[in-house]
Amino acid sequence: MEFMSFKMIFIIALSLMGSVVNSKETSDYKLPTNFKPVSYELYVVTHLEDKFMFEGVVSICMTCVEATDTIVLHSNILNIDTKSVVVANCGENVVPVSSVSFDPEKEFMLVKSTVNFKPGDEYVLTIPFTGNLTEGLTGYYRSSYVEKENNQTKWLAVTQFEPAYARGAFPCFDEPAYKAKFKIRLGHKKELNSISNMKLMKQINCPSIPDYVVDEFEESVPMSTYLVAYMVSDFVYTEANCGNDQVKFRIISRKESANQTELAISLGPKVLKYYEDYFDEKFPLHKQDMAAIPDFSFGAMENWGLVTYREIYLLIDLNVANMYNKHQVAVVITHELAHQWFGNLVTMKWWTDLWLNEGFATYVGARGVDFLFPEWNSFRVVTVDDFISIMDLDSLESSHPVSVAVGNPDEIAQIFDTISYTKGSFLLHMMNTFLGEDTFKQGIRNYIHKHKFSNAEQDDLWSSLTEEAHCQGTLDKNLTVKKIMDTWTLQTGYPVLKVVRDYSVGTVTLSQERYLTIKSNGTDNKTCWWIPITMITSGNFNQTNAKSWLNCENNNLTTPLAKDTEWVIYNLNMTDLYRVLYDTQNMKAIICTLNDPTKYETIPLLNRVQLIYDSLSFSKVGDMDYEITFQLLKYLKHETEFTPWFAAFEGLSAINDLMKKTPKYAVFQNYMRRMLSCVYSKFRNMNDKVNGYENIKFQTYVISNACNNQIKDCIQQALDLFRKWMKINDPDNNNILPIELRRIIYCKATKYGGEDEWNFLLERYQYSILPDDKDDMLYALGCSSNKLLLQRSLNWSLDNSIIRKQDAFKIFYSVAMNDAGYSIAKEFLYCRIADIYEFYQPEGNRLGDYVKVIGSQMNTKEELEEIQSFINKYSSYLKEADMVINQTIETIESNIEWMSTFYDKIVNCMEQS
Repeated sequence: MEFMSFKMIFIIALSLMGSVVNSKETSDYKLPTNFKPVSYELYVVTHLEDKFMFEGVVSICMTCVEATDTIVLHSNILNIDTKSVVVANCGENVVPVSSVSFDPEKEFMLVKSTVNFKPGDEYVLTIPFTGNLTEGLTGYYRSSYVEKENNQTKWLAVTQFEPAYARGAFPCFDEPAYKAKFKIRLGHKKELNSISNMKLMKQINCPSIPDYVVDEFEESVPMSTYLVAYMVSDFVYTEANCGNDQVKFRIISRKESANQTELAISLGPKVLKYYEDYFDEKFPLHKQDMAAIPDFSFGAMENWGLVTYREIYLLIDLNVANMYNKHQVAVVITHELAHQWFGNLVTMKWWTDLWLNEGFATYVGARGVDFLFPEWNSFRVVTVDDFISIMDLDSLESSHPVSVAVGNPDEIAQIFDTISYTKGSFLLHMMNTFLGEDTFKQGIRNYIHKHKFSNAEQDDLWSSLTEEAHCQGTLDKNLTVKKIMDTWTLQTGYPVLKVVRDYSVGTVTLSQERYLTIKSNGTDNKTCWWIPITMITSGNFNQTNAKSWLNCENNNLTTPLAKDTEWVIYNLNMTDLYRVLYDTQNMKAIICTLNDPTKYETIPLLNRVQLIYDSLSFSKVGDMDYEITFQLLKYLKHETEFTPWFAAFEGLSAINDLMKKTPKYAVFQNYMRRMLSCVYSKFRNMNDKVNGYENIKFQTYVISNACNNQIKDCIQQALDLFRKWMKINDPDNNNILPIELRRIIYCKATKYGGEDEWNFLLERYQYSILPDDKDDMLYALGCSSNKLLLQRSLNWSLDNSIIRKQDAFKIFYSVAMNDAGYSIAKEFLYCRIADIYEFYQPEGNRLGDYVKVIGSQMNTKEELEEIQSFINKYSSYLKEADMVINQTIETIESNIEWMSTFYDKIVNCMEQS
């Protein structure tokens, strides 16, 4: 499943975080192991437009593993006639059922017999059921769109079963370890069509309902219930013309969007072949469908053979799409198709190892984009973005390990977050580096070959990688991947490597401790990591592999270093997940080199990135003087690469958020205008076309920051261009704004323009059928300075007849981050929390996002008391998001500490810089 975050320009945030529970709680909510399903026969009839419900029957063939008189499986919010539940043995003799009962809290269905079931015997459990097609975006739900041609509402039904929603569509063993084969039949009206995981075998007239047909699909490969998928709609198919005769590849969309499938239909077959080669394992199905869904909670879902996407992440008009949109679609497609091996073919045993699915799909997906578009050099940008994303969140005490225990079904969905996806991905990048590409790739292949069509856990991965590393000689025989990597996946947080040189005797001493945003009372001696040590010096620019380790057994390492070495830099090319804190003299030598326009490039690009971001972070917690950090930032005036600027923008944005409600905010903006003056001159003209992925990102970041810091030329250009567009005939089909800068221009026009600009953009939003353009426009509607318009936008966010439920938080985020909208958004949350909670059911954890965006901008004791009072008052609504709530409180405490300690100091530094 694709989790999307707020990094880069802006992409929908679904920060689903929740409780970390202990193993006892986990076992309490897991099914007993008495039965193992072998196969399902599932028949579902879908009624759209009139009833919005479904009816069906499931027959589950299962093996008894342990003697018992009760079958326990999952069922939730289904209507089941308990008298019609039947159990038969393989000889078709009916086994008497004494009772059928339900445990709503655990979502269990219990079928009790008058006799014991025998170990080794097979039984068939048959259950008829009915359910409602809700608009909740989980289980088997309904979605709709308005056909432009005749202004008619069209309905469809589609599944979203990950992580634990299959039980709301049919009774089943709804845990990833219970893999089984599925034979699916779907009944629906004749004028509609249906798709599922496997190929359609035949269609017959429905014997019991006139004007209905039944589609029968071939039996699936063994798979977990969360990967089962089916859909009923009037959508059309666009088929790829590719050389792989064994796999039919189709894009499925509403008819009016079929012309937006060109990129997806081109990329899909190529990346599928790339993964077949990379994993050395053929794709095991005969077809691969990818469907664009109008209402979809996540970014996408990797159902085997039928990947479902939010429209914006699959459909794109290449004539008007910007580079960001193209990259976004490529990233999501490669992520989901990587899941066909990591997640689908080999599945984690339990959600504790979700990162094996999501971390791998994220990492290999980024490599897939690099394969498809090597000219973009996107892997480097993604690496920097990932590093920064992890460092901020994982520096909180309230973060969680990569491998995290979960129990209650509500909690499973809440760990689909930056830690599982991004940190998991970066750790794989780190392993690839210290093991080497050949060892890493072959170890992954061995893991897949060994566990395909089955389940695994992280120790199985460690075992395969260790065996291959020892075979190839890339890891010492006395060392295992488990010993190294357990320190990274089973512990919360990451280390800071402290570098202290003794210049008199020519040595350097390395030590480590956990990096925390808020310092603990004493040094945390309980956590330590196996850190691969790589370095360069001012006299040696050659790359070095990890020849030594700093670890728990040797956590204070002193080695020789030539006295005449000007500086030393660790974590070469930022391949490992730790910060580096240097002694002052070494840092000043680095800064001296950086500020020399003829020498700064002798420090590798990604190390320049880390030096910038680490310095800003260390200064924020008092480990480095801000004077040193601002001396380092001066070198940017001759930096020509995007990624160091990106690190600076990201680090300085945290200061922006802290200062923007203070009397000295103008000092910060003046500093930013001075810092931007040179680089802004390079990108000043918004009509100039910039080529290349990184240069385009460079342009958008510079112009966005220039406008945000009120460089008048920037704001005036945005207004002039937008108003010129307003005067164009047929503006919907003749958008004259520069493609790469439209999001920025939309936002600044509504902010610094008036109601006319806002209404004009609203009309364009309502007319457009381009998902990416609608996304940009919706965000911009929250940029207005008109409080009545902002209030109207927030009210609309809870009316999915105007704004789709999937986009509701997007408008709230935009308003909340707007200087004019913050207090309005906060009041909206405080007053309408019950409505927001109800709106998102059954995904109550989404409320955490609302609290987070409001709390992240608080920096006084009074505000902390205010939000704590709010949280206490409405704790019943927020219990499903307690982790993100805890992280928000910790962030506010950190903000308060910073304001007390560094506010005056940074004002002085900025005034003097």
